[in-house]
Amino acid sequence: MKRINIYLLLILFLTISACEKGLEPEVFNSISPENFLKTEGDVKTAVTGIYYELRGGGWERYTASWGGWLTQGIGCTDEWTTNWATDEQTEFLWRPESNFLSLFYTAMLPAITKATGLIKQLESAPVDPVLRERYTAELRTIRALIAFDLYDQYGPLPIIVDPEYALNPARAQSYKPSRPEKGWYVGFLETELSEVQRVLPVSYENSADYGRMTKGTAMMVLLKLYMRERQWDKAAHTAQQIMDLKFYALQADYASIWSYSNQHNNELIFTIPSMATGGYGNNFLAETLPPDYVSHTNVPLTRWSGYRVPWAVWDRFEQNDKRRERLVRWYWNGAQMIDGRAANTHLKLGALPMKYQENPNTDGTWDASEYVIYRYADVLLCRAEALNEISGGPTQEAIDLVNLLRSRAGVNPIRLSDFNQSSFRDRILQERQWELCTEGSRRQDLIRHGKLISDALARGKRFATDKDTLYPIPQSAINENPNLKQNAGY
Repeated sequence: MKRINIYLLLILFLTISACEKGLEPEVFNSISPENFLKTEGDVKTAVTGIYYELRGGGWERYTASWGGWLTQGIGCTDEWTTNWATDEQTEFLWRPESNFLSLFYTAMLPAITKATGLIKQLESAPVDPVLRERYTAELRTIRALIAFDLYDQYGPLPIIVDPEYALNPARAQSYKPSRPEKGWYVGFLETELSEVQRVLPVSYENSADYGRMTKGTAMMVLLKLYMRERQWDKAAHTAQQIMDLKFYALQADYASIWSYSNQHNNELIFTIPSMATGGYGNNFLAETLPPDYVSHTNVPLTRWSGYRVPWAVWDRFEQNDKRRERLVRWYWNGAQMIDGRAANTHLKLGALPMKYQENPNTDGTWDASEYVIYRYADVLLCRAEALNEISGGPTQEAIDLVNLLRSRAGVNPIRLSDFNQSSFRDRILQERQWELCTEGSRRQDLIRHGKLISDALARGKRFATDKDTLYPIPQSAINENPNLKQNAGY
């Protein structure tokens, strides 16, 4: 194909290429239709460029900064607050004009178009057909992952999955699609995420390929889709399929899941790999630490004093729960231990979410700790929840799955005889917060349980209404496409 979409050219200029050290920056400055996608290296570089779309320059997208996937998933819930001026999000005051709500939308919707265009171009790439099929499956999975997260936040969107619009600028410029029906959108995601499983590997032999899409990643996104749609039979089956891979396993030590010294562990299903390089690292620790926090390892840490977990959430943990240790109440300021529950401290709003820990090799910015998006503990909790709905009440298997996580946390097991369907449903929601706090799932969980708005109102968020279970389509997108219907209530 002689016409190369400008988006794909930009991907190659802003790409990262998998090489001997993993996903490292590689700049290309001589690209033409004659030398594009002619070798396996070209294809790998182009595909890896789509992976780059998940992190962009290190802000928003699938990172820990405000307006990214993580804060969109917890910022309006009970488990997140901040010292920064984010009242629009925490107080349910967002509008179609709210800038923070447009960041994920405006970055990730075009990423789907780019993936679609490259999928089509790979069809004629003169490379090994087996390799081409795998790369195509990777692209389809990335596209579905992004499409699901956009759907979860905004509802069905007019994603471009037709290469005629992705690769033909003239047609694309005049394309003003309306929003698709929910049934089509969900069906598209289900088909894509099911079909790619036949091709994707469970893991990659070459460690440099870590972070690429796997069979487990596709299954996990599909599981999240089924949970969101409350398709309990399919959710339970998919969770069991992930368990049957016999590849993922709980780490013995909860804190080690995020440790810089335990990267790529087998509890992790999907992560965004990081490097200690500007634009490619993890800033969660810097986003969190108070200004007088002093490192345990004498590292000159960057401290932006932002994120906190409200004390009401901290108080719900059982006293000996090891998971609460990652929500730090006490810290050293160089002269004394600061107790966050004392008056007038930098922790007056809540505890420090420190699942990502000090790394003596970095200052807390652009750290090499990978961003954890999905992990195996979530699979166990999803299956337990689905079994409760299927069986009209908890089963011993569901109880046992929850107790696997409670055992690791050092708290007493729960008993089947103590629950009916309703009380176990509530308990699962609470167990999910104890296990997954600040990992991005809370908004989705509360919506699924019908409690996002009631919980917000109970916390004094008086502007929360039923419309807020979806974010508004950014006004800029509505202005650009008059056929794009706004979500109800906005």
